[in-house]
Amino acid sequence: MLTETAYLSALIVYALSTLLAVALINFWLLRRLPLGLKILLSLPVLSLFLTPAFIQPEADTLAPALVVVAFQWLSQGQEAAAHALRPLLLFTGTSVVFGILLALILAWLGRRSVSNESQA
Repeated sequence: MLTETAYLSALIVYALSTLLAVALINFWLLRRLPLGLKILLSLPVLSLFLTPAFIQPEADTLAPALVVVAFQWLSQGQEAAAHALRPLLLFTGTSVVFGILLALILAWLGRRSVSNESQA
C-alpha cells in the first residue's frame, strides 16, 4: 500500500501534468482561437481529469473520477461506477455552464470595446 507521502506526491504530479497538458494544448492547438472559446474548451477537459472521487464508496483515498468510473464500469458494471459518475457529471456540467458564461462575457466585452473604438 502507498504511504501518505507517496499518495500525495502522486496526486500532485497527476494534477500538475494535467494542467501542463491543457496549457500545451491551448498553446499548440488552440492558439488562433479567441480566449472565450479556449476557456470554453479547457474548463470541461480540466474538470474531466481533475474531479476527485473515492475509489470505493467506503474507501478513504481519492482518485480521478474518470479513472474510477472507467475501472468500476469495466470491472463491476454501471451500478458500481455510479458513485464516481455523479460528481464527474456535476463538475463537468458546472464547468460547461461556467465556460459558456465566461465566453459570453468576454465576447460582450470585446464587442463593447470595438464599438467604443469606432465611436472615437
